[in-house]
Formats: sequence, structure tokens, C-alpha cells
Amino acid sequence: MPSIHAYSVESVPFYDTRQQQYIKILCVNSAKVVGALADRIKTVRAPRLTNLNGISSNSNSNSNSNSNSNSNKNSSNSRSNCIHAIMSVTGDYLTPDDLPDLFAFLATNGYTVDQGLTKLAAKHGTANANALVCIVSYTVD
Repeated sequence: MPSIHAYSVESVPFYDTRQQQYIKILCVNSAKVVGALADRIKTVRAPRLTNLNGISSNSNSNSNSNSNSNSNKNSSNSRSNCIHAIMSVTGDYLTPDDLPDLFAFLATNGYTVDQGLTKLAAKHGTANANALVCIVSYTVD
């Protein structure tokens, strides 16, 4: 019986240490991607983003917790502070400028962009720094 795997693709702010600047990169919401896209996913630690006041937008506000619950929160935070970047064949982060290439890659390798779900998710999305690009699915026989 075939199984369907679905992923959201988002544009995420990221500090690129090679370019020494913030850029938007394309990421998926899961490290467990199947199909050809799996070879293009790199899990990286999301750098702390700062707003204009210099306050980190993803800092841990529960740093004064007791040690037992703090260790659980730290392991959870370390996972939640990772992003799953989509890489180019040359090893660069894909950016929104690379969307035509990404869509061609997805179509060529059997992925489907679900326009209906993408519109629905975008309509009811949250107001965070990550912008939904699309929802894609892949069927494994």
C-alpha cells in the first residue's frame, strides 16, 4: 500500500556566516524526507536572530528552571533550534530566488506541489518570521 509523505517548504531568515549577512533560505519542516529531496537536506542549527533592539527572537525565556526540567527543555530546544535547509547541488543554501529550480527538481523527481493545501495553510498561517512557500507531497509505493 502506498504511503504519502507531505512537507512544508518555508522561507526562513538565516545568518550565513560565509556571506556575513542575513539571508532567506528555503527549508522543510522535517528531517525525515523521503525521495531524491532527502539528499538535498542539511540540518543546521538556526542562529539566533536579533531584532532592532538587540533582543534574541529565539532565546530561551525559561533559563531559571530547575535542573531536571531544564535538561528536558534543553534537549527539546536544541531540536527546535535546528532547521532543515534545502541545499543546491553545489552545496549552497537555496533561497527564494532558486524557487524555479526547486520546483523543476521536485517535478522531475516525482513530488507534487499541493496548491490547495498551500493556499489554505497560507490563509490560516501564523504571523512568524517564516513564510510558507508551498506544501509538497511524495508517494512511496
